[in-house]
Amino acid sequence: MGAAAVILAGGRSSRFRGNKALVEIASERLIDRVINKLKDFFAPLILVTNTPEEYQGLAVEIIRDLIPGKGPLSGIHAGLLASPHSLNFVVGCDMPFISGELGVYLAGQAVPDDDVVVPLVHGYAEPLSAVYRKTCIPCVEALLLTDQPKTAAFADFYDQVRVKYVQDEKLSAFGDGGCFFNINTRDDLKKALENFLKQ
Repeated sequence: MGAAAVILAGGRSSRFRGNKALVEIASERLIDRVINKLKDFFAPLILVTNTPEEYQGLAVEIIRDLIPGKGPLSGIHAGLLASPHSLNFVVGCDMPFISGELGVYLAGQAVPDDDVVVPLVHGYAEPLSAVYRKTCIPCVEALLLTDQPKTAAFADFYDQVRVKYVQDEKLSAFGDGGCFFNINTRDDLKKALENFLKQ
C-alpha cells in the first residue's frame, strides 16, 4: 500500500490529566499499541507531537506542528507535508483498537477526485480514522491561518474539499465500531481495559 500513517499526539490531554499516549493497556503503552497496529500496513509512520522528547526511541518519524495551537488540523497539516505519499491514514494516538486493515480499506476507496475518505459511524464522521490526500494541504493551511475556533475547523474544512463518506454497513468487516473508540478520560481508559480483557 503506497500510503503513510500519521499519528497525532499533539493534544494537551487536559481531560485525562496526563499524557494518555504513555498509559499502559495490558503492559503495552498506548502509543506502542497504535504503532504496532499500523506498522505492517503503512510506511512511513509519522508521529506529530509538540513534546518529541517523550517519544524518543520509537520506530517512527517524529515531527512537530508547523502551525501549533489549532487542534488536530495542525497535526494533519504537518503530517501531510512530511509524508512522501499522496494518501495518508490519519489516526489519534489514543485509539487502542484502531485497525490497520481499516486504513487500507479506506485508502482503497479513494479515487483521484477524493481529497478525504472518512468513515461515517452512526451518522457521525470519524475524522481521526480517515484518509487524507496531500491535495488537502492548501485548504488546511488557509484554515489554520485564520482566527477560527478549532472546534469548528473540521466542519469548515470538509465543506471546502471533496469528501467521500463510507457508511456503517460497509465497515462491518472491522467490527461493531470499537476500532473508533478513543480515550479522552480515565473512565474511557477503564472501558478500554474492560474491552481488552473480553478479547
